[in-house]
Amino acid sequence: MEGNVVLTMRDISKTFPGVKALQHVDFTLRKGEIHALMGENGAGKSTLIKLLDGEEIPNSGTVMVENINVGKLKHSRVPVYRRNIGVVFQDYRLLPRLTIFENIAFALEVIGMKKVDIRRRVREVLELVSLEDKAKAFPNELSGGQQQRATIGRAIANHPKVLIADEPTGNLDPDKSAEIMELLEKINEVEKTTVVMVTHDSTIVDRFKKRTICLEEGYVVADIMKGGYLKHD
Repeated sequence: MEGNVVLTMRDISKTFPGVKALQHVDFTLRKGEIHALMGENGAGKSTLIKLLDGEEIPNSGTVMVENINVGKLKHSRVPVYRRNIGVVFQDYRLLPRLTIFENIAFALEVIGMKKVDIRRRVREVLELVSLEDKAKAFPNELSGGQQQRATIGRAIANHPKVLIADEPTGNLDPDKSAEIMELLEKINEVEKTTVVMVTHDSTIVDRFKKRTICLEEGYVVADIMKGGYLKHD
């Protein structure tokens, strides 16, 4: 993979029984950029995420992340590969019986990081996502926006090469949505993490003017370098 390219999808097609989820998808993402992947429900966004994190393999084409051919990975190597990918979910998926500190620490414990390094990194992450004062709180004691910040913190804890934010503003009001987008920009700047924001929210895409890849019925129908959502009649 060339120079500063972090992710390449080359002629990707993926079908499920009765459904053509992705058809001949091509795009390349570069290190240290923020990208929006835009599309309505059923456009193929969820399938694309599953291909990126190794949950599914394409019927044809190649998915390359940091020189790794994801579709060719042995099943036993997928968990190790996933350390390159951080995923933020719309429904947070925080562990309810763990504090926010412990939720973020858990992501580092499973990869075998030393305890002293875990404590240092978790404090660093809590500061980055502005939750220093919520370290001992449990998820149900936080607002929706704060839970999303904690989810983002957990996803970036082990310095992933790519952060995929799957509808990160879907459960939030416009002001909180803007705050989450500003946080993703901050992470991109401070951590040098490539960010892929998957969304159907054209308001957010239009406001933040990042490169936007538009999916429609499994096809890439537009790749807009200056952002914004291409509407079709």
